[in-house]
Amino acid sequence: MTALPRIGLLLACGLLLTGGVAPAQAGPWEVTPRVRLSHTFTDNVNRAATSREAESDSVSQVNAGLTARRAGGRTALDLAYNLRGMAYWDDDQRNRVDHQFRANSTTELLRESLFLDASASYDQRILDAREGLGQDAITAGDNQTDVFRYRVSPYWRRAFGRLASAQVRYSREGVDYAEAEADSLDSTGDRLQASLSSGPMFTTLGWGLTYSREESDYEDGSAVTFETLEALLRLNLSPQFSLYAAAGEERNDFQQDPGRARPDDNFWRAGFDWAPTVRTSLGASYGERFFGDTYSLDLRHRSRFANWRLSYAETVDTLSGYERVDTLQGLQGEDVFIIFNPETFTFEAWELVPDVYVSKRLDLTVSGERRRLSWAVTALRDERSFETQRGDEQIEALRFNLSLDVAPRTRLRANGGWQWAEYATDGREDDLLTLGLGVTRQLGPRTTAALDLRRQERDSTAAGGDYEENRLTASLTATF
Repeated sequence: MTALPRIGLLLACGLLLTGGVAPAQAGPWEVTPRVRLSHTFTDNVNRAATSREAESDSVSQVNAGLTARRAGGRTALDLAYNLRGMAYWDDDQRNRVDHQFRANSTTELLRESLFLDASASYDQRILDAREGLGQDAITAGDNQTDVFRYRVSPYWRRAFGRLASAQVRYSREGVDYAEAEADSLDSTGDRLQASLSSGPMFTTLGWGLTYSREESDYEDGSAVTFETLEALLRLNLSPQFSLYAAAGEERNDFQQDPGRARPDDNFWRAGFDWAPTVRTSLGASYGERFFGDTYSLDLRHRSRFANWRLSYAETVDTLSGYERVDTLQGLQGEDVFIIFNPETFTFEAWELVPDVYVSKRLDLTVSGERRRLSWAVTALRDERSFETQRGDEQIEALRFNLSLDVAPRTRLRANGGWQWAEYATDGREDDLLTLGLGVTRQLGPRTTAALDLRRQERDSTAAGGDYEENRLTASLTATF
């Protein structure tokens, strides 16, 4: 399916899922058109390993799109669309036009009991991060693919007075890659989730029962099933501190290396939640699953000038879960829509493979602002251990953003990132370093101009994997 018909299909589905049941008293549409014109000069558009092979080029780009929001009545809808065109002055074979779309909606079908969530996205992503990850569309060339994701999820919820509350949710979802070399990774999935938890009358001892079953089928014929049943007890020792313990059974089915532990087993976990102040909270747990001991941590603190969060989690997942559209919709703000950051791909360089893996991930985020200065620093370490013979993958990354208002309508920006990736399947290691400096000038209430300088370099143990690139970009953005 080509891009334009697919966008039309998405819009039609949105009307069917939301427009047909929206009552007359629904609120008005809030529509914001946007356009961004930019011109970039790069000294290594082909990401060559040597300066002799490097090709310079100038790239003119236009991004035209809109965001639309509607709330009120029984339906809330958020959507965004962007048309991106890139013209290369020296090599018009690289010219391309991309469509980007994201939408989320929630509809109340029966008052306070039956709801329908629908989400969809259409954008681009790197096909193979090991083949010269450029982190953006300008230097990605043919190493990118369009990807379409969708999810339709009706759910029912009910409160049984002060005794308990229940929820049952079904989700139908899918991922479709446009490029033929990624066709085998296309997937469809079904998820069923049910929960029953204690109500307000249980002030000291709370309880909960949860059931989940997820089935994913890939185009290459492989299939993955995750199924869990869990019972939880929570002891509230004070309004600020509680202990909990949970146990259950999981019945999973997926392709495994014969030497791995079978994924059908009992599991348990125990931990605590502590909120000593309104600014600080800490949760931690320890347990055991089929792959061994498990740990989790979630520490949050809000000080006068900064917000801190440190988290660690161990999960079992696969490609369909990583690409899940409702994972994307959890992001908020301008960065969630490609319109506002039209060239950037995800910074994490995972391979596109359908194998099940165990992820052990540590994240640290610090952000804040003081007077004219705002900043954000994030660090992560994620180790993926595949259940097949593919071997482990590991990524460590550090990113920062700084913004300083140097004049009433002028802002100076600095950003950068470092990422190290290791692939055990062939012993390969890659280091990617990006540094940028820019200035933004507010020309009017709805118009801004920017000038950005960026340097990017990669050091790889693979032959021909090194490259360096410098670029200068001038842009003009307007909203209407």
